[in-house]
Amino acid sequence: MAPGHAKEVGKQSDLECLAKNIYYESASESEEGKVAVGLVTINRSNNGDFPSSICGVVNQRTVLSVPHEVTQTRTVTEGMVFKKTRQIKERVTVWTNRAVCQFSWRCENVHKIRKNDARWDASLAVAQELLDGGYYELRDKYRDALYFHERHIRPAWAHQKILIERIGGHIFYANHRTDPDLTIARSEL
Repeated sequence: MAPGHAKEVGKQSDLECLAKNIYYESASESEEGKVAVGLVTINRSNNGDFPSSICGVVNQRTVLSVPHEVTQTRTVTEGMVFKKTRQIKERVTVWTNRAVCQFSWRCENVHKIRKNDARWDASLAVAQELLDGGYYELRDKYRDALYFHERHIRPAWAHQKILIERIGGHIFYANHRTDPDLTIARSEL
């Protein structure tokens, strides 16, 4: 089994899923930025809290219950002898389920990858090298990374995670660090 790869079966589809995730999430990033996105994907596939294949991680959706305020009309009957009906309008909260993609490009209408795009070639090369066990130094640096977001976004969950690195347009996080010396103080970034 290749290092960093969840399962040998389906390797070609995992390669394509990993390369697409790297491309759509970090095509314009440095090589380290691409590797970090790829390692988050691989780390998730090796973590019991996420699907066990790379394609499963990339395609994962989470169902959230979302509240909506709506106006409802109901009819009320009053009186015992002279029955009178009237309508009452009231605001109520209705909960609906909504699927949210773990990687935003999976829920968006993204452009088709042109096979002669140099950014696709670079993403594919990084994905292949990761699945073959390469990038040893970066594997160590991002070994606990399970999350990232773009720098301009401030997700509510980020303050509950351990910041690992800011690279290019992304910030990477872990639930915990296996080596405390690798944790970067937020003030240092």
